[in-house]
Amino acid sequence: MTRVAQIEVASATLPLRFSFGHALAARRESTNVYVRLTLDDGTIGYGEGVPREYVTGETAESAFAALCDHQAPALVGRTIVSPDDVPAAIDAAAPAGGVPLTNAARCALELALLDACGKRFGRSIVDWLAPDPAPSVRYDAVIPFTSPKKLVAISVLVRALAIRQVKIKVGDDLERDLDSLQLLRRLLGSTVDLRVDANCAWPNADVALENIGAMRPYRISAVEQPVPPGDLDALVRITADTPETIIVDESLRTLEDATALVEARACNAFNIRVSKCGGLLGSMAIARFGTEAGLDLVVGAQVGESGILSAAGRHLAAAIRPRYVEGSGGSLLLREDLTVERILPGFRGNARRFGSAGLGIHVRDEVLERYTVERRTFAAERERVA
Repeated sequence: MTRVAQIEVASATLPLRFSFGHALAARRESTNVYVRLTLDDGTIGYGEGVPREYVTGETAESAFAALCDHQAPALVGRTIVSPDDVPAAIDAAAPAGGVPLTNAARCALELALLDACGKRFGRSIVDWLAPDPAPSVRYDAVIPFTSPKKLVAISVLVRALAIRQVKIKVGDDLERDLDSLQLLRRLLGSTVDLRVDANCAWPNADVALENIGAMRPYRISAVEQPVPPGDLDALVRITADTPETIIVDESLRTLEDATALVEARACNAFNIRVSKCGGLLGSMAIARFGTEAGLDLVVGAQVGESGILSAAGRHLAAAIRPRYVEGSGGSLLLREDLTVERILPGFRGNARRFGSAGLGIHVRDEVLERYTVERRTFAAERERVA
């Protein structure tokens, strides 16, 4: 048995090494929310959420407020008798769904409690997800908007690492996108699995189908989020009329979203991002539903996430064994990562799942402190001794 003794909520801005751009945004930094949760025996757990207003409606400010005004006060002081109590504790403090969504905030709180309780009870976080997780995960390469010169350099690195699955961001400049696909095909060869992500850039089904048709000679395997998330009819038509796999991302945030997409036959695959979907437990529920519906799965990532959230994504990927896995950019993308452990995948994109208790990583508090812009602390009242 243990008790949540203290919860620290922080907002921190992590600088990136270079601008990462796609159709919805280009950023050189990411402002994320963090939770540092301490149990009554001194065990500490960490969580991270990356709010994106254009996906879930959350800002860094609203996610910080949700944690401070509702979620952290509801969880601090709670007693956890066994590992089985953890999901109910999260649901009570931060109910899933609702309007407005608070998925990034819930994710940070959930990961911190799972991490702390995993350490306290001697369990890996993946034990809450699946009984037989994969020992390792294979990551894909994800390429942002970039110049032809830089695209050549990236392709050389991808070939050197023998990565066989590549996603490139596309948008509203078809000529540029076709040039990029042609260059990638020439440099990477005919056998690499090459897919595109439009990030809602195409305004309707007609434009999407025309663009996909123009890209088809370059043998793309899948198209992610071709139209804005609210246009379910367009997704239905594109999915029916396209031989390539249609993946949804921005359209998929909750289990209710997943149900509507499946019932409408509006996609062939789910891109599940841990922060976007409200944490590991919500992500796992969506993954199970997608698998039962016969859909492919993708484990995605948030641009600007630290090793905390990347470790969570790796556990999810080990649990569900998806078709594609993205992220774990670590110090390749961040100027300074928050974890002691090296998050970056190795040759062929392979990376072992973190096997120790909790998330399996160690956080560098001094680095998180350096980038923190706001913090609040919540402490439980001490129990009186009779």
